Amino acid sequence: MMKVIGQFSPFTGMFKLMYREFETKANSEKTYRVVVPMVKERIYQGYTLQDKDLQEAAALLKSLAPVGGKRSNFERRYLVDERTMLDLPDNPENVSPAYWW
Repeated sequence: MMKVIGQFSPFTGMFKLMYREFETKANSEKTYRVVVPMVKERIYQGYTLQDKDLQEAAALLKSLAPVGGKRSNFERRYLVDERTMLDLPDNPENVSPAYWW
């Protein structure tokens, strides 16, 4: 699809960036929907942020948020400790725009 847009538009670079951004958001939300329930299950089983599994999950979730202020806000709101991780909504559409896409 991007090849076709490039052939017809002088704004190719802008369209490519917008397309990548949409694709990144969709992929982030898809991954989020899988990871968050797993994280919550682990916490209910007694895992803590000292465990490597939860540390890796927290790093992955952090990387899913958009770069910049939203990522910093997301980390401060949801990735501080086990309690804040349990506050993560199961559906990324329910995360405030201040923290997410």
